[in-house]
Amino acid sequence: MAKTVLSLKGLSKSFPGVRALNQVSFTLQEGETLALLGENGAGKSTLIKCLTGANVPSEGTIELLGKEYTSISPILARKNGVSAVYQEFNLVPDLPIVENVFMGNNPGNGIVVDYKQMLKRCREVFDSFGIDIDPTANVSTLSPAMMQIVEIAKAIMLDLKILILDEPTAPLTQKETEILFHIIREQKKKGTAFIYISHRLEEIFEICDRAVILRDGEKVGETLIRDTSRAELIRMMIGRELTNYYPDHVSKATEEVLLKVENLSGNGAENVSLELHRGEILGVAGLVGAGRTELMNVIFCSVPKTQGWIEIRGKAFHGSQPWHAIAEGVAYLPEDRKRLGLLLDKSVASNMTLASIKRFCRFGVINQKKEYDCIDSYCKKLKVKTPSYEKEVQHLSGGNQQKVIVGKWLATNSDVIIFDEPTRGIDVGTKHEIYEIIDQLADEGHAILMVSSEFEELIGVADRIVVMSEGKLVGQVEKDRFDKELLLDMASGDR
Repeated sequence: MAKTVLSLKGLSKSFPGVRALNQVSFTLQEGETLALLGENGAGKSTLIKCLTGANVPSEGTIELLGKEYTSISPILARKNGVSAVYQEFNLVPDLPIVENVFMGNNPGNGIVVDYKQMLKRCREVFDSFGIDIDPTANVSTLSPAMMQIVEIAKAIMLDLKILILDEPTAPLTQKETEILFHIIREQKKKGTAFIYISHRLEEIFEICDRAVILRDGEKVGETLIRDTSRAELIRMMIGRELTNYYPDHVSKATEEVLLKVENLSGNGAENVSLELHRGEILGVAGLVGAGRTELMNVIFCSVPKTQGWIEIRGKAFHGSQPWHAIAEGVAYLPEDRKRLGLLLDKSVASNMTLASIKRFCRFGVINQKKEYDCIDSYCKKLKVKTPSYEKEVQHLSGGNQQKVIVGKWLATNSDVIIFDEPTRGIDVGTKHEIYEIIDQLADEGHAILMVSSEFEELIGVADRIVVMSEGKLVGQVEKDRFDKELLLDMASGDR
């Protein structure tokens, strides 16, 4: 029988005015992969911080390797082999990989570091992963996927017992995801237990053994993965049946072309030509690194084009800066919403009118009533959940942050709206709301360019899909031919 490596008993955590965790109890077995599921704000991050020592629980106990604690410090977590790999990596880019792997854990006599031993052990770990990485290279030379591998190697050097993975496949291609899953399976054979957090439910069924579901800070379900279904997991997470995961979309696309690009090149995109019609949702598919985001940045003038041309509403567009695109009614919701889409330390209100503040000014004075009416209107229309419009946007969930960005661009009266990975890091319930917003915007006459690496998402939402690979547009699929395998084949360059 498998040994219990972690046991939570009645774990609770309160912040001023908020009970983030309420009497959560579950166990984790040696060599098990446990999915920790729930909507944004369900309490997953708070629970993980209690396990790694960033938060002190208000009540309850944490039993690690047979020893019971009322709270855990980061040093104690590390001593007990508990480590976490977050979406934001904890690495020093300008240092070699080997020094990052052994940071704070250098072998030697306490005075002289045994660099030779560090290199040897580092190479052994990467060889066991089946990956060829030069440990002497700087971390800054690595892709996000390889940075994640370095984080895992770093954890393994600490006599790893429990590894927490938070949205680990968000930056990965399908091939890189397979490498990650291989590493997880190999480590499980050695007895390592995993807590796996992901909004991509297909991964849960592929890699996890059991699931614990949180809702509003409470444990609402626990099940073996083999004994459940996707629909049941969603029901437990959001507290209701979600019969139609995607909207019942009927295309309202017209003949009017709002955006046209011809032989457009720049930023890694090559000779791309496409048309986007009023009321259309045009999906842009491709694997990570296919050049989709690079193309969107050229269209939005974040990066200059090297050749080709752009037409907006039938007229040549010669803009060279993002504000030129904005002035012509083009909006861009970037993939990295926290870094590029929002001012995190500013309020919901400030972010909402950031791109349209001139609308509310007269002779240099802001009409505050007019501005408030706009903010109130879009927050209600988009169902933004916030205790106050003055709340800093960094304290909102990922889904509500995305809604604030949508509101920001709607306030500019944009005709063409580019959504780049609109549901990345967003829970299933809020994903459904984002899909409905996109559908509604198309019905209202906006033209939508929707970039996504999740082919099922594009199949469920788009009217038409174009596929990119290695910077080039390699094909187009009409709605009656939508098929995940076909899209994957095209994106992989197999067709």
